[in-house]
Amino acid sequence: MPPIRRKRMQQRQLGSSPVKVSEIGLGTWGMSGAFWGAADDEESIRVIRRALERGITLIDTAEAYGHGHAEEVVGKALAGSRDKAVIATKVAPNHLEPAAIEAALDGSLKRMQTDYVDVYFVHWPNSDFPIGPTMEMMERLRSSGRIKAVGVSNFSTADMDSARQHGVIDVLQPPYNMLWREVEAETLPYCRKHNIGVMPYSGLAQGLLTGLLSLDTKFVEGDERRTTVLFQPGTYERAVNAVDTLKPIAARYGKTVPQLAIQWLTSRPGVSSPLVGARTVKELEENVESVGWTISDADIAAIDKITAPVWAEIKDKGDMFGFRARQRQEQQAKSA
Repeated sequence: MPPIRRKRMQQRQLGSSPVKVSEIGLGTWGMSGAFWGAADDEESIRVIRRALERGITLIDTAEAYGHGHAEEVVGKALAGSRDKAVIATKVAPNHLEPAAIEAALDGSLKRMQTDYVDVYFVHWPNSDFPIGPTMEMMERLRSSGRIKAVGVSNFSTADMDSARQHGVIDVLQPPYNMLWREVEAETLPYCRKHNIGVMPYSGLAQGLLTGLLSLDTKFVEGDERRTTVLFQPGTYERAVNAVDTLKPIAARYGKTVPQLAIQWLTSRPGVSSPLVGARTVKELEENVESVGWTISDADIAAIDKITAPVWAEIKDKGDMFGFRARQRQEQQAKSA
């Protein structure tokens, strides 16, 4: 087994902002009770508190996660410990008019029992709202001290070019993992060039890279993953087989497949802090063991060979969750 170098959780600068984040962050979408099925709030609170104890300072959420429910859980978990956490949250794409942004932030702050957030994201671009006034409001919020850094999520390089004419983007939040690699061609180089941090989400490919899903897995009611690209017939089976092939590589390090997947993502050039979901303390503890060691160049090449065919099959099938396709359908319905 290759040697494992132990170290404490690193802190990384987030783009050009003054904000520092832990090298992995905790995503709370799975705590919302939406998309992933029901969640246990008390266990979610335990997960967030244990994350802080293990050195994970970055807690990511959004007003859209369970219509604010995830933010409420974050607020309860951080009561009395706000100064130990770096909170990132997002304004929904239907709230991008300046007054609506300010009202949305007010709601988020109230739910999370705080008077500021460290990173405030535009969750999705929306062609119904010009980006100029949106970014100008984000900069006013930064100047007021209510937010410390400005982020955009799911933006293309063209979207970022437009936004940067009206303000500073400190961080991008895109989907990125071993199986979904859209950002590698243009987005990561762009962010490195312009000193924009990268905070990837879905680092475990909606659970595929946990190694716990199989060809016989039954998805419970409320679990919407079967509607997304990686879970479509044919693609899902190919992805599950690829993950099985990754297990011997992880085992050489005394690690699991999700630990391998998170470490792979953490070490990608330009990545600041991958977000990893955990709905139980056990899952959180496993995720923490993904840092403090490195994958050899030979194994990086082997991982690429195993996972590249999955990405080659799906790269022209739209975005990972199908959100852009739904946005286009909604816009077409409005104009009809």
